[in-house]
Amino acid sequence: MAGEHTAHAQKVVQTFSDKLSKSGREHVGKLHFEELELLIELAIATSVNEEREKIAQQLEGYIKDLRSSEYSD
Repeated sequence: MAGEHTAHAQKVVQTFSDKLSKSGREHVGKLHFEELELLIELAIATSVNEEREKIAQQLEGYIKDLRSSEYSD
């Protein structure tokens, strides 16, 4: 089952692979390219999740401020 960042990770790995010579691609091998794809996908997901968490915390702060101001006017 593909994750939401799989396609982007595949493009990154493909771009990297295209920069290698044929012998370089053969030396790295399919398994290592798949591992690289997984590492990239996990790195993207981690970054996105960290940013989502920051935004969620900001929204919680805005909600708290809104609720407290609702009763102070």
